[in-house]
Amino acid sequence: MPVLRQITTCTEPSTVVIERRVRARDRSVDYRLEVCRRHRWLASNWTGRRSAEGAGGRCGTVTDYRPYTQIVQSHAALWLVPLTTNGPQDHDGDLAAALRAGHELLTAHREPTGVAIALEHAARIAEAVTAGSLPLADGQAQVLAALSTAETLDAGARGA
Repeated sequence: MPVLRQITTCTEPSTVVIERRVRARDRSVDYRLEVCRRHRWLASNWTGRRSAEGAGGRCGTVTDYRPYTQIVQSHAALWLVPLTTNGPQDHDGDLAAALRAGHELLTAHREPTGVAIALEHAARIAEAVTAGSLPLADGQAQVLAALSTAETLDAGARGA
């Protein structure tokens, strides 16, 4: 099931589409990112075919078809680690611990922002999944929704 993310608060139509194709049994595309001219810089770390074909959707929209683990790794590598200035490491694959570390870094010397609150919420959900008090598929969907919210709030705070 595709996951919809929004990495900008820009409402301009996209002018560039970055689409990473893959030869997997379950999908032909990993993700599709749309950005406008002003936000092209956001696509610098995204690999894939760049073109204007299919552009015109909302700037900053990411339609992600990858498996849960790959989406979470992408959030960490492309967004969370840079946001927290080389913040949470892998934590031996413990997602909740990595999210908690990100929350702690963001709140160490200041009041919690919406971004930090959303990260803490994602960590609590990941912990509930690990404890077995929340079904895996439901928990994964909720973690991705919380991370997506945090990422969009961060984009708004940065003016992206």
